[in-house]
Amino acid sequence: MSFPDRVEAVLLAGGHLESLPEGESAPPGKGLLPIGPLPMAARTLRALVESPRIERVILVSPVDPGSLGPEWEGADQVAPAGADLIQSLRAGLECTRDSQAPVLTVAGDLPFLSSSAVTDFLGRCAGRPEASVWYGFMRKEVSEEKFPGVRHTWARLAEGTFCGTGLVALRPQVAERMEQALKELARARKNPLRLAAILGWRTVLAFALRRLSVPLAEESARRLLGVPCAGIESPYAETAFNVDCRETLLEARRLATRLG
Repeated sequence: MSFPDRVEAVLLAGGHLESLPEGESAPPGKGLLPIGPLPMAARTLRALVESPRIERVILVSPVDPGSLGPEWEGADQVAPAGADLIQSLRAGLECTRDSQAPVLTVAGDLPFLSSSAVTDFLGRCAGRPEASVWYGFMRKEVSEEKFPGVRHTWARLAEGTFCGTGLVALRPQVAERMEQALKELARARKNPLRLAAILGWRTVLAFALRRLSVPLAEESARRLLGVPCAGIESPYAETAFNVDCRETLLEARRLATRLG
């Protein structure tokens, strides 16, 4: 297996927020919510276009391509968003050119994503070419230093406290297995015995005892997906600043005004 110098990217601009600021109507997808002068996912798109490691961008959007404005220039292809995240991801991956080549999948709710963060993440992925899935994660200290108080779902591992990022690279050929694995986990989430059978007792006990390590988590993911998986730590806080509620949307707008 190898990791190329440049990869395709799938940018997911769909999804919805459960609540919006008073008086604001919901657009077809939350990636279209304005933050500063641009829609949120268009800000993310800029980071992808400006990264030298991105060869081509596939925008997965709930809006017809003909109605997209100039702020979306840089997207090489537009695919229709599905009813949920899995369907939208599948639509984007179906537009990629090589099912065996790594593809960067990017959440469209990362308004402060930078080209440097994208380039750094892919460089770190290239250091683990044996993998088929590369999952981004970030330390709590990194987030608190740049975006103090921003809410995340934290997990305590042996090496520190982390959250996931909005950057995941994968080889499209493993996407179907990922879908199946997510469904299996969803069915087993309230059944400890079934969960242990899927992830392994060692993983479940290590997490319960707060002794789960990154290598052990990678091994658990390999067991689940049947392919090598790599955890990729990002030192860029913007890879995990995602807008998933009204409060983070308002905070993003405040920061965008301040930062320009």
